[in-house]
Amino acid sequence: MLLLTSWSLLETRGASKPLYVSLYGMTSVTQIEDEFYRQLHPVLSHPGMKLAGAVSKGLLKAAFKIDLNSDGKDDGTISPSLPELDLRTGLDDPRGRLLVFDDLERCRIPVSEVLGFVNAYVEHEKLKAIIVANETKVMEGDETYLEIKEKLIGQTLEVLPETQAAFASFLTLISDQRTRDFLEEHADVVLAVHAEGGRGNLRTLKHAMWDFEKLSRHFEKRHWDKSPSMTKALRGVLATSMERRAGKMVEADLERLVGNTFSRIFHKEASAKTTAADEIDDRYKQIDFDDIVISVGVLAGMLFRGDVDGDAIRASLDASSDFLQPEEQPLWHRAHHTFYGDDDEADIVAAQVEHAFASGSVKARGQLMHLFGIRLWFSTLGLIDRNRQQVVDEGLAYIAKLEDAGEIAEIDRSSFDRDNSFFQTRVIDETTPEYRTLADAYSEASNRVLRSKYLTIAHELIRRLPCEPDEVLLDMVVNNVRSAPYFDQPILAALPPEYFVKCVLGWPPKIQSQALNILHGRHELRHGDMLTSERAWVTRVDDLLTAALPAQRPMSRERLRAAIARKLTPLRPTSDTSAVGP
Repeated sequence: MLLLTSWSLLETRGASKPLYVSLYGMTSVTQIEDEFYRQLHPVLSHPGMKLAGAVSKGLLKAAFKIDLNSDGKDDGTISPSLPELDLRTGLDDPRGRLLVFDDLERCRIPVSEVLGFVNAYVEHEKLKAIIVANETKVMEGDETYLEIKEKLIGQTLEVLPETQAAFASFLTLISDQRTRDFLEEHADVVLAVHAEGGRGNLRTLKHAMWDFEKLSRHFEKRHWDKSPSMTKALRGVLATSMERRAGKMVEADLERLVGNTFSRIFHKEASAKTTAADEIDDRYKQIDFDDIVISVGVLAGMLFRGDVDGDAIRASLDASSDFLQPEEQPLWHRAHHTFYGDDDEADIVAAQVEHAFASGSVKARGQLMHLFGIRLWFSTLGLIDRNRQQVVDEGLAYIAKLEDAGEIAEIDRSSFDRDNSFFQTRVIDETTPEYRTLADAYSEASNRVLRSKYLTIAHELIRRLPCEPDEVLLDMVVNNVRSAPYFDQPILAALPPEYFVKCVLGWPPKIQSQALNILHGRHELRHGDMLTSERAWVTRVDDLLTAALPAQRPMSRERLRAAIARKLTPLRPTSDTSAVGP
């Protein structure tokens, strides 16, 4: 018995046509026998029968005639009197029959059962067999495999891919001439990255080269002119693409990997745990994932959602330290990179950070959050004359001043950035209690700003509702079309319920129905306690509309009564039985 890693490289000399079966997804050895039977049967083995899928002897209950080529003539008959499976059929010497079992690692039958099944043909029927498999994955799925292998498998051959030849072939598939030339010039880089992370899989190499082309076809001459920078981009794209296609990296891992060395170091030291991003970083010794020129946002869009935006690609390159002059780089970015600078440079940047903080010149939320994390880090290192509690207290005072000046930003919860990651870079110290205190304080200030606008927002939504009810619904109710900015904000509670009821009674019947549908859609999912105050408001609206029913004309009264019963009354607290219809 041989164990190979690729069936395509096998040659069989002096043997009859082998019987080949893919074990992919098979759940019983009966399925293997059925596939061999199909190949041995003179009719079932016809190429036209493959269109019908797998054929089982157990399904052939009666004789029927078959037209394989649709010419109106019978090409054969399958009889209910089928002979038993004999893999030696038509052989003078049974040793001439070769059985090939592919995809053992993808089989759902226990490995021990499959190998026992194969061994029965080898030992008792004197046939030859080859098992084709990724042995590493077989071992991952069955701890007993090695013990069984020692007893049953006679010889193991390992087939290694001809990477250089494959690379030359894949180059012909690159349609962008500038990209093809660059890849050819940097073949050693491509092959080295693949050797570190490709796991011997040539498909991942091909797709990684294609992924690089998706981005590089949008590069401009000023980018190509900096060959070392493009080489860093090449390494980063190849590595992340191969990890993604190997199923070893999800988007959250990519976010931790690219541009977040400090955060991962601090997290690893604090938790003593290694993340998937740490493992990827360790695998690619030649790549600095903090310096791959392409931003994590662009990479994530391309690898996980198929987004390829030429403007965004060029902007990410231009914003990198390779294309920005040092004086053009944001202060937070320069501070991050002091880790790689000398002590004099670190002192200069620390002084600049303190000057910017003292002057109150940093207003944008993302830059400020980075500044908070950097000051905590610098405090720990002794680069600034502040302890961590002082940094927190000064940060809270900074936020209070921004709020008093009306300069607190509303938080866009639909954006890529969160309170621990901005500009596709995680905040230093983002997992510490001190940073969380500052981030939460900013979020609370932002929520206060938003709440102060509830009445204005609610009036605007009510004004729009008769003209564009579908748009108002998408703003207020969770949906699959776009982000609903107010789905969990109790903005309607800022309106007097009497005013809302007056609006409803004045709207046409269709708009009345849509308005109550919006209320029902907002509250039927009950998003935690976020809309609690608005639920009390909805109950009051229910009461007021019900009280107004007797004054309505007959058809309007019945229509509103039915709508209230379906849309509003079910939203009342379960203990509240005060709502009574006419």
